[in-house]
Amino acid sequence: MVKKISIRILMLLLVLITLNFIYTYTLFKKDIGDMCPQALEIKKAQNSTDIYYFAESSNFNTRETDSIQNSISEITNFFYPKLKITTIQTPAVHAFMYKNWLGQINTSKKLPKAIIITLNSRSFDATWINSNLETQLQQSMVLLRPYPNIINRFALSLQLFDTKTEKEREQIMLTNWDTTKLIFPFTFKYKTVREWDYTTNFENFYKNPDGSKNESKTILACHYIKTYALNINNNNPRVKDFDAICNWCAQHHVKLYLNLLAENVQYADSLVGKELVFLIKQNRDYLVKRYNTQNCTVVDNLEVVNGIEFTDQSWTTEHYSYKGRMIIAKNLATALKTQFGNYYKKAY
Repeated sequence: MVKKISIRILMLLLVLITLNFIYTYTLFKKDIGDMCPQALEIKKAQNSTDIYYFAESSNFNTRETDSIQNSISEITNFFYPKLKITTIQTPAVHAFMYKNWLGQINTSKKLPKAIIITLNSRSFDATWINSNLETQLQQSMVLLRPYPNIINRFALSLQLFDTKTEKEREQIMLTNWDTTKLIFPFTFKYKTVREWDYTTNFENFYKNPDGSKNESKTILACHYIKTYALNINNNNPRVKDFDAICNWCAQHHVKLYLNLLAENVQYADSLVGKELVFLIKQNRDYLVKRYNTQNCTVVDNLEVVNGIEFTDQSWTTEHYSYKGRMIIAKNLATALKTQFGNYYKKAY
C-alpha cells in the first residue's frame, strides 16, 4: 500500500515537472507580459542597468504647459549621463509591488549598483491600502510568486489571491476611520478620522461670502484629513513591505535610496491646520528614522515643493510641475553623489 502511494506521488511529481517545463517554455512569457510587463522589463534591462528606479505616477505625470516633459528619473539621469538608470513604473503601485519587482532581478547575474524606490507617505493610508485597484494589482503579482510557474498559473486560474470586492475594501477603510485612534503628544478634540472629517464637513465647513457652504473647499479639506490623518507604525503593511525591500538590498549588497516624495504641506496647513501638518511631519520622521541606515538613504523631499507646483490643485497626489520634478530630481542627484560622485555632472 505504501509502495503504491509512493509511486502515485512520484508520478504526480513527474507530471507537474513536465507541465511546468512545457508551460515555462511556451505560454509563461506571454502571460507575464499580459499580467506584469514590468517583470520582463527588469529582466531584459538587467545587464545594462546601473540603477533601477521603481515608481508610480509621481515619476511620469506632467502638465501640458510644462516646457520640459521629462520625468523625475530622466532629470536625475541628466546629472549622471554615464550611468544607465532604468525606470520601471506604473500607476498606483506601492511597496508590495516593488518588493515583488525586486524578486525579478537575477541575483546570479550582474547586479545593479543601486535601487531607487519612491517612498510615498500617502500609500500608507487606509484609502490607498484599500483602493479599488488593489485586486487588479494583487492579481498582477501572482505569476511572480517564488513557486514553480505552473503552480502560480493554477493559483491565478483559481483566483488564489486577495480578491476582496470594492464594497469589502470600502468597509475596511470606513472601519479603520471609525476605530483607529489618532495619537498626538498634546490634547486634540478629535479621536478618529471619522470624527474629524464629519465635524469639518457638517459643522466647521468653509463658507462662501454669502454664508452658504463652500462645497469644493470643504470637500478638499476633508480629503486632506482622510488622506493624511494617520500614525504610521510598525503594523502598517507598507512598513512590512519596505522592511523586506531593505533586507533584500542589504542581503545582496545593493545600495537603496528611498525617494520620499513631496506632499502639499502648505495646503494641508491652510485648509485643515497645524494638527494635520504635525501628523504629516511625524510620519516623515518615522520613515526617515526607520530606513536611514548604512545601506539605505532616505532622500527627504516632503516639504521642498510649493503648493502651487502640484498639478492637482483639488486633490491629493504627488504630481508636480516641471519645477517640482526638477527640485526632487536635484535632491536625489545630490544624494547619489555619495556613491556616484565620480560620475556626477552638473546639468542645471
